[in-house]
Amino acid sequence: MKVLVVGFSKTGTKTMHVALKLLGYSIYDYEHNFFYLRNEWTKILTKGGTKEDFYNMYKDVDASMDIPVVVFWEEILEAFPHCKLIYIERKDEEDWMRSWQKQTDSVKTNYTMKMLSCFSPTAFSIFRYSRHVARCVFGSDSWLWCEAYQGISPTVAKKRYRDHNTSVLTRAPEKQLLKFKMTDGWGPLCEFLGQPVPETEFPHKNKGASLLEDWLKDNPVFLQMKFEMKIALAVVVALVAVGLYIFM
Repeated sequence: MKVLVVGFSKTGTKTMHVALKLLGYSIYDYEHNFFYLRNEWTKILTKGGTKEDFYNMYKDVDASMDIPVVVFWEEILEAFPHCKLIYIERKDEEDWMRSWQKQTDSVKTNYTMKMLSCFSPTAFSIFRYSRHVARCVFGSDSWLWCEAYQGISPTVAKKRYRDHNTSVLTRAPEKQLLKFKMTDGWGPLCEFLGQPVPETEFPHKNKGASLLEDWLKDNPVFLQMKFEMKIALAVVVALVAVGLYIFM
């Protein structure tokens, strides 16, 4: 692990994901953590973890971000003591809360996500992981993984956001920390990472909570879930057709 984005969810982490990818870093973002490391994270969240656990999880990855990684930034830094930290925040906690609520609402109203929860084995297997993460980060609970972050108390959410920011700003090693604003562009980021400035414009992702649409459209993890759902639905239709043929 070379870089850990320690800005909380909904502070520009998806934009930073694209920026780091353009700089050549391999990345584990939110979806990669639940797809590839959900068993390891479930163990950490329910039974505990060690420095060796975190090292083995991220030794072959250049960068990571978003929950639950960001909540355990100190433990990950202990496993990778020379890791560089990128801190991002929104203009205030009310602005952050509005952005968070908009994102969760986009999931809540998406029927494809609800269908995936019922007909994709991969999606269903993520259910327990998502519940543990939501409970750890926000103290929330749900019986559907696609609704794991619904019903969160705004007071609790804003406190978690505030406490996280305070934790990073007061305890992170100053020489390893970049306090970044999206308006800063490539310059400060590339200087901090020792990378040449790309010729392309600095990216801007997940504008207007478009992340879910992007995931469902071209993310390999979600494409696999959609494929599994189609197969499951085809099997259900076939069984119904056979049943009707036999009993009619």
